[in-house]
Amino acid sequence: MKKRMNNFFAIALFASFLLMLAGCTEKKETQTQDENIKTIEFVLQNSLTGPSDELIQILDKESEEKYEELNQYEEKLFKDYFANETSYRDFVNNFGSTLMIQSSVNGEQLNYYNFKIKNIEYEKIDAKDSVYNFSVELQLQKEGSEEIKVDIVKGQANLTEEHKIEGMVIRDRDLLNSMD
Repeated sequence: MKKRMNNFFAIALFASFLLMLAGCTEKKETQTQDENIKTIEFVLQNSLTGPSDELIQILDKESEEKYEELNQYEEKLFKDYFANETSYRDFVNNFGSTLMIQSSVNGEQLNYYNFKIKNIEYEKIDAKDSVYNFSVELQLQKEGSEEIKVDIVKGQANLTEEHKIEGMVIRDRDLLNSMD
């Protein structure tokens, strides 16, 4: 009887240890995922919301210093969220403030749109690596117009263990084509 009780106690202790270990692992995974989503969301909010007053002032300049100021503006916003110089440069050259710039300059005529993110949905698509698909519900309004359009922009982000973006794609071609 005593031997049976010791076996039962050992099994119960081992099962408790396994449950505790599994709980800690799940918490770490959730915490990592939350940090990754915070990184992605910060970058999306800053590249798909606006343009900010500061960016409008930069874009309205006629001088060559506009490009240096734009570089500094984007570096201040985005650089800390990327894993390295290559991933940062790739993002700002292809996305960054590109949507704001393309929506505000149409030849010589300024054609400002204001963008606002209504919702972002995330899906972790690779359990081993930190790869996320995202879908952004984006509201856009042409300056001076009452009409508000809503469009969906999708993309993907790949993050490091340090919660830095290694690569990010924002599929905005359809959105750009739908703007006047």
